[in-house]
Amino acid sequence: ALNLTISVDRPTFINFLNANRTFFINTQWFFQYVTDYEPGGFTSNGPVNVLFTVAVFTGYFQDRLNPNWVFVYDFGTQSGGLLPSLGYRFTENFSLTIGLNYFFGHSQYKRMQVRAFAPTSTRAGSNAYKDGVENVLTQIRNRDEAYFRLRYTF
Repeated sequence: ALNLTISVDRPTFINFLNANRTFFINTQWFFQYVTDYEPGGFTSNGPVNVLFTVAVFTGYFQDRLNPNWVFVYDFGTQSGGLLPSLGYRFTENFSLTIGLNYFFGHSQYKRMQVRAFAPTSTRAGSNAYKDGVENVLTQIRNRDEAYFRLRYTF
């Protein structure tokens, strides 16, 4: 497999949202090319896979209030996630963060692998020789979570 990663960072002023601080914007792109890819031999997508992330965060009230927003998406599986959070630092030692991790995606049908011993199947029609697979972020699409973190450091 050949892998390429590209990351771009940009601090940007958006005056009507935060006149005193920049919004830090980061995007990362992950490209993968699987050599010798055969559609009937792999249950993963290919031969080219692309996944990207976008993260945006800033600070308010002398960086005591910190909203974060992260989005991740995989083009091959059409799966992704949205991960917003909001943190507040009361003192140097005491902080509170609330957030949400929401994932989405769907199963795909791929050609069945050749097996020496396989259970019989009652499948028929166009999907008779296909298996359902969950690739990349689709594997965690049912693991959404909301969290509340109270932290004291010393």
